[in-house]
Amino acid sequence: MIPFFRKTFSGLQKTRQKLLQAFARISGKSILSATDLETLEEALLQADLGWQVVEQILDRLSEPGTAGETWEAKFVTTLNAMLAGNGSAPALKQTLLLVGVNGTGKTTTAAKLAGLFSREQERVMLIAADTYRAAAVEQLEAWSKRLGVYLMANTSTKDPAAVAFDGIASGLSRNYERLIVDTAGRLHTSPNLMKELEKIYRVARKKTEHISVLITIDANTGQNGIMQAREFNEALPIDGVILTKMDGTARGGIAVPIMLDLKLPVYYLGVGEQADDLIPFDQLSYLKGLIGLREDALMP
Repeated sequence: MIPFFRKTFSGLQKTRQKLLQAFARISGKSILSATDLETLEEALLQADLGWQVVEQILDRLSEPGTAGETWEAKFVTTLNAMLAGNGSAPALKQTLLLVGVNGTGKTTTAAKLAGLFSREQERVMLIAADTYRAAAVEQLEAWSKRLGVYLMANTSTKDPAAVAFDGIASGLSRNYERLIVDTAGRLHTSPNLMKELEKIYRVARKKTEHISVLITIDANTGQNGIMQAREFNEALPIDGVILTKMDGTARGGIAVPIMLDLKLPVYYLGVGEQADDLIPFDQLSYLKGLIGLREDALMP
């Protein structure tokens, strides 16, 4: 857990800087003034925690502080309690279908997932079902060679459902433990492209029911990412979220409203460009990273 905590902490640096400035102004106080709460409200909203979440946090922080408890610790315990009702994320299934809008880093994320599972000693197959961008196949091909994982691609067809079907069939017959299907980025406002995505999912389920659908969301999009997930979920059942580009945004609080509003688990965070910069999401590590608490803080 230590390396993952450090990467989570590092990846949230831009978000944490804004929040720490606000919390530094209330350090040492036992009761917060209306001005203090307004300052915190602005910082929390800028971090994209969302209005409803921010209101609940401020309600809790407006109560007198407990002896020995910092405001930062109170912030973390409050959010951790709010998220406790979500339960633990279900284990991912054998086949992972990655979906999302253009530019969220989906193809790179597919490759990083392959590397992560490969490091866990799983036999992994990448399936290049983005038939619109030749660069997507080339990108996965370069990653597969670098990571030493098998890539299934078919440049002779433009039918992504056929590629997904054949790839899954091949992977199952060859006893691969993890199949990762990269699909083309698409706008949720395009009915034809969303119907195509429905077809990919429907065809894939003809080969296996063991499919987890993960949507990649660029953390920089903030609340718009929630809208994307809702729209995609109308086309096919979304099982979870991968938040990408967390290291490049000051809006890293978006994971909280995603979990609360959408009732979807966040499985991974993308915190850099390297192969090992996709890390499993750990709720408490994430919350501590937002506000700068040490790894051993608030341990039972």
